[in-house]
Amino acid sequence: MGASDNIYKGRSTFMEELTETSEIIQKATSRSLVILDELGRGTSTHDGIAIAYATLEYFIRDVKSLTLFVTHYPLLCELERQCPEHVGNYHMAFLLNQHESDHNKGPGSELQPEFITFLYQLTQGAAGRSYGLNVAKLAEIPEEILRKAARKSKELEGLVNAKRRYKKSFCEAWNISDSSALKDWLTQGAAGRSYGLNVAKLAEIPEEILRKAARKSKELEGLVNAKRRFV
Repeated sequence: MGASDNIYKGRSTFMEELTETSEIIQKATSRSLVILDELGRGTSTHDGIAIAYATLEYFIRDVKSLTLFVTHYPLLCELERQCPEHVGNYHMAFLLNQHESDHNKGPGSELQPEFITFLYQLTQGAAGRSYGLNVAKLAEIPEEILRKAARKSKELEGLVNAKRRYKKSFCEAWNISDSSALKDWLTQGAAGRSYGLNVAKLAEIPEEILRKAARKSKELEGLVNAKRRFV
């Protein structure tokens, strides 16, 4: 928790975070209390979700420690269905308050993010969606930027959801088992790809977690790219 750049050692926040995670993995036992906050936030969405998911699953299935895992990745919430006896989803409660001016808009006008009030109350269940745009409104980001961000967010969400209709769940989408393909995925040098998994390897994240993360990252990238070919 609270990782930041280590300028003296030439290490990014992401590298520091993964090095600390690697140390926790090596030392944790079933009697440990493990607290991880926003693991995977320092790289691409694909690699970030993949690393976070594979790491959390490792603590659930292998270490069996009491774990508090804070994340903004909704796909990780599927683990509650996979391991209902060991996993529970919770979120911090809030209220959404529509601005008075929004009630006066016509049916064809663009909706603005509602004002959000945080209640700081732990509540059972996963959050229904992300509220990043609502927080941006609280921070007084200009309306023009908010409108464009809302359109882009809806477009990106549609790209993934349209493809995921054919998958029962994110967990069941991990069916790549060719070890040579996974090795190529970790070592390929094609431009335009995130290198979050390569950094994880440098940080000595265990091979078992890396292999699962590589499969997830490849699957996630495929979900988006397959849909983009038709857009």
